[in-house]
Amino acid sequence: MLKLSHKNKNYFFSIFHHPVSRVMKSELFIKYIKLVDKRTSVLDYGSGDSPYKVMLNEYFNEYVAADYQVTNEKHSVRPDIFIDDNQHVNVADQRFSCVVVSEVLEHIYKPHDALQEFKRILEPNGYVIGTVPFFMWEHERPYDFHRYTYFGLKRMFEDNGFEIVKLDYVGDIVGVFTYCFSKLFGVFIKPFRKIKPLFFVLKTIIKIPSLLYYYVVKIKAVKSFFKKYFGEYPFGFVFVLKSKSKN
Repeated sequence: MLKLSHKNKNYFFSIFHHPVSRVMKSELFIKYIKLVDKRTSVLDYGSGDSPYKVMLNEYFNEYVAADYQVTNEKHSVRPDIFIDDNQHVNVADQRFSCVVVSEVLEHIYKPHDALQEFKRILEPNGYVIGTVPFFMWEHERPYDFHRYTYFGLKRMFEDNGFEIVKLDYVGDIVGVFTYCFSKLFGVFIKPFRKIKPLFFVLKTIIKIPSLLYYYVVKIKAVKSFFKKYFGEYPFGFVFVLKSKSKN
């Protein structure tokens, strides 16, 4: 279960307890939430365990969670409303000022239908803020359908009538390599899970490459170098969209 930590009203996923890909995408996602200048109501579309609920409740006057019934059964938190098979939610037109859609679009077989639903339920000049993976194993089987490129996302968003405010690469092949290292060797230490002290030590050791990458890439020069030469294989993308005025 994802757990969003907070300290002095700063929210984050701990690098020690979550994959580096999730941590880095969520940092940018949380930063971009602050760009929203219309904070009446937010729909958490594909909410899962609603890890962002506490944070979003601080930024918006009203928080509503929506999820798919069939996949939500695997989660411990039930949504306020369910999303139907056509990506629709049972709410009025122009109901929300913002839609958040974090790590969800890859699970929607017809993402254009979801984007059109976002347009319907958003106020004029409302926002969509989200993340998608590029490097990611199959998950939420059998409801894992897509991996998007920058160009695929750009065209899809524009074709559905959204203005792109932000569309950013997150991570690079160096980060992907460190993540694969942790994932690969994580398989070999599973038999030691019942020996908790040993398992903790082994888990910490295989996490070291990801930890080093996470902190080194915060150096601006390093980040620019990695992005220039290795950025074509990112963890994924973070985006901010704005619905065009209906006037």
